[in-house]
Amino acid sequence: MSSQLDRSSFGVRVDELSFFDRVRRGSQIMVKRMQVPNDQVLEIVTQLAIMFDTGLNLSQALEVLEKQAATPHIGEFVGSIRADVENGKPLSQAMGQHEWAFSPVALALVRAGEMTGDLGGMLQKVAEFMERDISTKKKVKGAMAYPIFMAVLAVCVVIFLLINVFPKFADLFGDQPEKLPGPTRFFLNLSEILQAHGMWLLPSMALMVAGAVIGMRTREGKKLFDPIFLRVPAFGKLIKAVSISRSFHVLGVMMNAGLNVLEALQLAADVAGNQRYVQLWHNTKAKVENGRDISETLIDNPLIPPAEAAMISLGERSGTLPVVLHKITGHHEKKVDSAIKAFVAVIEPAMTIIMGGVVALIVSSLILPMFKISQVMKN
Repeated sequence: MSSQLDRSSFGVRVDELSFFDRVRRGSQIMVKRMQVPNDQVLEIVTQLAIMFDTGLNLSQALEVLEKQAATPHIGEFVGSIRADVENGKPLSQAMGQHEWAFSPVALALVRAGEMTGDLGGMLQKVAEFMERDISTKKKVKGAMAYPIFMAVLAVCVVIFLLINVFPKFADLFGDQPEKLPGPTRFFLNLSEILQAHGMWLLPSMALMVAGAVIGMRTREGKKLFDPIFLRVPAFGKLIKAVSISRSFHVLGVMMNAGLNVLEALQLAADVAGNQRYVQLWHNTKAKVENGRDISETLIDNPLIPPAEAAMISLGERSGTLPVVLHKITGHHEKKVDSAIKAFVAVIEPAMTIIMGGVVALIVSSLILPMFKISQVMKN
């Protein structure tokens, strides 16, 4: 299983790809996910678990799902899995050919079901995990939608004013820019630059932003920016709550499914998201390999609340660690909801103030010279 971790659906490690290869791979995965959305993958897994439990064999169940597929792309997706299964491949291996759709956790659960003979039960666990994961991602994306929308709107408003409004006032202000207020001179110069070079400057800026976003998602970018993100007010609490909830949930599910602790810890690191938490679980795995307890790395670690670390230590001593992890996961799911509410409560007024301030600065840079002109005319 470890050989498949951190690999793309094209069999190459993400961190070994060049920038342009990473962009091309990301676009290919995006197209596949648009053709077969996560919600549809969840529906397929849920129905497969139900049909498998009702007595249909795997090939028959996949054939039914292929025939009732809502779109040709979904039918092709299910059909490729069915073809691999009918050619003798285990379901986990057939699903592994579509790692853009199935996470390493889902593949590990299916493989555990094949090993224990409880494939139907494990498919149900996969569906539950995917449903929880999709729900969390939707909550986070919903929280981020407003600030992103406001930022894009602010940029569009500024560009509109600079290109369409400032040129009309340039002649009015005369040919002595040194007498104009500093903000007015700045925006007039910026307006001239956009008018002269906007056709290539604006797309270049968009590419730079896209490159920065992609760069922050690389291993080097995560090492640099992830610790900073954890310190951002409100946003840092949201990241911590999501990382802890996902990692502890995966750890508990994997241990309940019968996977060994080391593989469960690797999968917990794989879904943690933030690089600080990824490193935490890797360190924990290294200590467990040397015979230490999981809680030894978590106790007194600022990334894990002391109460949770103490509960894990108690669970290890009492042999009830999966139960403890399940309770911690439920607690942190509530924390995710409260962290999202707190983030939205902070970001909404902040973005409104920032956007209003930018627009007010631009408008004032137009009004101030007009006041001066009117005073000169009166005198």
